[in-house]
Amino acid sequence: MFTIKEYRKGKYIIRQGTHGTSAFILKKGSVEVFREDAGGNKIPIAVLKEGDVFGEMAMISDTPRTANVVTLDDCQVAVLTKEAFLNLPDNNPAVVRIKKVMIDRLKGIKSSSR
Repeated sequence: MFTIKEYRKGKYIIRQGTHGTSAFILKKGSVEVFREDAGGNKIPIAVLKEGDVFGEMAMISDTPRTANVVTLDDCQVAVLTKEAFLNLPDNNPAVVRIKKVMIDRLKGIKSSSR
């Protein structure tokens, strides 16, 4: 179901604008999530730590990635592909967790757009 990947400090896991086919769970280390505006300026969004999920929105929605994710130190991530996600039963813990994260993020987007 999950593939484990390791990334060295300073490496990109996700690049803004690319097609998203996987979601990630941070198993070890920390990452910075940020956007770049049209002028190339960095806009910080969050620092994620062990146990945090990222990349799920683009994986499910078939839209381009909206942010960059770069490692702040050596990291280990569990990678869940869209195909594997869609083949899991709805009560699988990974599916339940990713759906909860997505719902929470969508609520945040709706409340910030009011």
